[in-house]
Amino acid sequence: MSERGTYLDVGDEAVFVAHHTPEVTDPLRTAVVLLPPLGWEETATHRAWREWAIDLARRGHHALRIDLPGTTDSAGELNDPGRWGSWLEAACVAASWLRSESGAWRLAVLGLGSGGYLAFEAVAARAADEAVLWATPSRGKVFLRELNAFGALEMQRVAESGGPPSPEPASGIEAGGYIIEEELASAIRAVDLEARPLPASARILLAGRDGAGRNARFEEVLRHRAVDVETTDGRGYAAMVVQPDLSAPPRELFAIVADWLERGAASTVGGDRQVRRPGASAASLGDAVEQPFVLERPSGNLRGVLVEPVGAEVQPLTLVFLNAGAIPRTGPNRLWVSWSRDWARRGIPSLRLDNEGIGDADGDGERYRDVARFHDPQLVSHVSAALDALVERGFPPRFVTIGLCSGGCWAFQTALAHNRVAAAVMLNTRVLYWHEHLEPARDLRRTRLLVRPITWKRLLRGDVPVRRWRGFAGWMALSAAARLRRGDGRVEERSVFGWQARQAATGFTSLREAGKRAHFVFCGGEPLDNELTEAGLFAQRDRWPNVTRREIPGREHTLKPVWMHRYAGQAFDEVVQSELERIADEIASPA
Repeated sequence: MSERGTYLDVGDEAVFVAHHTPEVTDPLRTAVVLLPPLGWEETATHRAWREWAIDLARRGHHALRIDLPGTTDSAGELNDPGRWGSWLEAACVAASWLRSESGAWRLAVLGLGSGGYLAFEAVAARAADEAVLWATPSRGKVFLRELNAFGALEMQRVAESGGPPSPEPASGIEAGGYIIEEELASAIRAVDLEARPLPASARILLAGRDGAGRNARFEEVLRHRAVDVETTDGRGYAAMVVQPDLSAPPRELFAIVADWLERGAASTVGGDRQVRRPGASAASLGDAVEQPFVLERPSGNLRGVLVEPVGAEVQPLTLVFLNAGAIPRTGPNRLWVSWSRDWARRGIPSLRLDNEGIGDADGDGERYRDVARFHDPQLVSHVSAALDALVERGFPPRFVTIGLCSGGCWAFQTALAHNRVAAAVMLNTRVLYWHEHLEPARDLRRTRLLVRPITWKRLLRGDVPVRRWRGFAGWMALSAAARLRRGDGRVEERSVFGWQARQAATGFTSLREAGKRAHFVFCGGEPLDNELTEAGLFAQRDRWPNVTRREIPGREHTLKPVWMHRYAGQAFDEVVQSELERIADEIASPA
């Protein structure tokens, strides 16, 4: 099997797709296009979607994952004019391309959430023969109502954590770090699958949400039109649509859909065949060009996207964007895409990289359910190898590494380990040096919150993972025993926070001596910020002039409130500009 990234032209936009090819091509095996959901749901399910494509390829199917226009790694912005129409066109273009590329006699489209609307339309337009609609309400207004409710719940959770309200009203529906403006919302609201005719040869599989959400009326409408329709419970939805490090692939549904495809393959009647639009190895974005990046490593291939300036004078600096925890290379709320393209316009190339087991990189993604695995040493060695590969490709050999959460830790550690890193940018980084007792110790500091009713509400609602409280209970027992054994009055000195401060101080010194910088950006409530501030490290500017700290408004770890994006972007721009000025000073005054 193989996986290859390429670009398709949809209108005047380049659309990124990943083609998963089976070992043996059989035209009797139905080809499958996977159409993603919208916004945060796409981020949460990205890894599971890739696992599904790999599973299909193992079973002999050609599978194609698509980044819809204005999302993830494709060109454009979410709310560009005509966006809904471009999504419908993209679904049909992808289906036509894969049908031609694979030679398959039949083609299926698999859509989750809003992606189900596109899948249904592809069948209606005869670009596909059959469709799987998972967790897709038959009417768009129901989908938007659910999206609104999700956004309201998120705002409530931010408020409960002490975060401020938005200083400005959203211009549309805000949910999961994205805003759906009125033009796009109106197009979705107008969707009514019950009123959309299908060819008599169409096959439809309707999957619910773990047994809920069945629409008997929609099923009856399809059957009345003589459409071959089947239903399934859609088990695995709730376990998949969670924060990315906890997301589990819905393998039971993999098997159900594979069986459904097998039954449909008995029919050799295929949809309309059109001349294939050739794929492209790179995407032209006007003042920048992007292309897939693949790096072979012992654990499998790392994957990413290279961004290079077009027209602007190339600056002597390369930005390397790392994952934000288990979030794919596009970054939290697609910020890495926006920032990398913006700086390419100003002459700075970059790489958006997926580390092992995250996004589109090979490896076991489920291991990150254990938070300690985000700090395995080989993840830093992977980043260093990527920098070496960029140097070999001729990219400017002076790097700024950027990451949020554990990606910030990789950025910091790579700056210490790799001689070509000039600076590391760490947004809301929680850990610089991993210690198994660090998170339980932070939980201990928060035990006073147990007297607040809102804390119990969050626990009962499942906002705090059970694994955190199990770890906390175990650490409490060990910590109490250790204190009794010591009895020397130096608990604070020997605490994990003291250890962390000493490790950070050593790292800051090493970076200073190597002429490197560490730039921290925090919003409110970040534990590492509080701990290093309490230890006095950020106040010692004379000792570490190479370390900066910036604070942005808000209180949400992955910057989901859209109004926070502007402040995070301003802080990042200040950091990159400071590095460019430092380079200019060094060139003007060589040692």
